[in-house]
Amino acid sequence: MRFARDVRKYFPFALYSAFADLKSQVQGSYLGWMWWVLDPLLFMLVYSFIVEVVFGTNMENFPLYVFIGLTSWNFFAATVQSSVGVIRSYRSVLQKSPIPKFILVVMTLIINLIKMGIGLMLSFFAAMVLGIFPNAGMLGIFPVMVVYIVLTFGASLIGAHIGVYIVDFNNVMVVLLRLLFYLSGVFFTLDRLPGKAKELYNFVCPTGFLLEQFRFALMYSQPLSYLVLGYWLAVGIGLSAFGLWLTYSHENTYMKVI
Repeated sequence: MRFARDVRKYFPFALYSAFADLKSQVQGSYLGWMWWVLDPLLFMLVYSFIVEVVFGTNMENFPLYVFIGLTSWNFFAATVQSSVGVIRSYRSVLQKSPIPKFILVVMTLIINLIKMGIGLMLSFFAAMVLGIFPNAGMLGIFPVMVVYIVLTFGASLIGAHIGVYIVDFNNVMVVLLRLLFYLSGVFFTLDRLPGKAKELYNFVCPTGFLLEQFRFALMYSQPLSYLVLGYWLAVGIGLSAFGLWLTYSHENTYMKVI
């Protein structure tokens, strides 16, 4: 299978490029990689102030709730947004080397996965400080991450393909991600939705459902919704397969367009 061969051959390149990019992001910065944590942390403080102080909403461990949501959301949003222009931005590399275009998306995914991993580790330690101690339910974070990664990879591949042909799609994606951000319950609880609406929501809004599953695992030790996780895994596999077909079938055309 060509995809498997390309992964074996080019994954070291994606890994090396991802770490090189991460290093360049913090080069010359006084706080370095700490900015990857400070970004969601500062937003957490802002949202916590607005919700708890301005609107007077009282929710247990609300700052941790928001931090987990922001850390998880940033992985999806940053990967999809960056992937839209990733093929064009690497045109000089692609002209010299026949790198499969999906490897560029993998590289972007690795960069943001590392950032999310750091944030979730801090969430784990913060949970212990708040009295939420390690338990078997926290292992549920791993199947949730698998589904999230597959779904993000598929959406990013399609975004990368469209971004080659429509330069303005980057601006469209900004608007779409902003809409999805407010639909995903990053800083509000989804318990307000009535039963039937919540069931429908879980099958319509992947980020909202998966962010809630992250919180179930790390904060509440609640059982995961494996049926819905399986549904979104199937959707992610379908999107990934379609995105790979697009990038493979258009790889020669890309170079003519960019």
